[in-house]
Amino acid sequence: MNAPDTTTEPSPVPPHRHRGGRADEQPEQATPGKEAALSRGRAPVAAPAAATVGVLLALLLLGAGVVGVRDGAVGAGWLHGAYWTRSVAQHIDGLTAQVWMIPVGVVLALVGLWWVLAALKPRRRTALALQARSAVWIRHRDLAHLLAATAEQVPGVTHTSASANPRRVSVTVDTTSTDTTTVRTEVTDAVTTRTETLASTPRVKVTARTRGGSR
Repeated sequence: MNAPDTTTEPSPVPPHRHRGGRADEQPEQATPGKEAALSRGRAPVAAPAAATVGVLLALLLLGAGVVGVRDGAVGAGWLHGAYWTRSVAQHIDGLTAQVWMIPVGVVLALVGLWWVLAALKPRRRTALALQARSAVWIRHRDLAHLLAATAEQVPGVTHTSASANPRRVSVTVDTTSTDTTTVRTEVTDAVTTRTETLASTPRVKVTARTRGGSR
């Protein structure tokens, strides 16, 4: 008599289930577009122009608060003197049109227009982007220092100065050579090579002069 077959078929392994998703759900793959969007980052910018307006308004409100506290102290008998707010109100009461009001009104209108423009003005960028997979930036003055140091390595250059902005780079060098054209060409090549690491290459302007000051 044969013994009964007790072997069983192995149960199929259930598919791996992600928490909060279906069994056949695949992890999201990073697309080149998303990777590029993440790598750009946000450009460093200066403080908004409206910040100056905010500081001025804060100072005016602070001054009004001081006047209010002072008049309150006078009313409570802690200080002796006339009410400043009452004096101002009495001076304004019954005031008629005067010639000086026209230029004052024009100035106030211009100030108000400047405040509106300051609120709408976009914030100025303070750095330039480098060619990198992540967000890497260099400030304008740091780029100028770097380019000045690069130009100083050219043979014959004794002193350098540089300035940089998003559109143009200006380098001025002093040299002991009377052939300023050759020096200017060598400095331009060195500075241009250095600016190739920027995401947007600015225009390079180089001025070479001899030690005596002649160009």
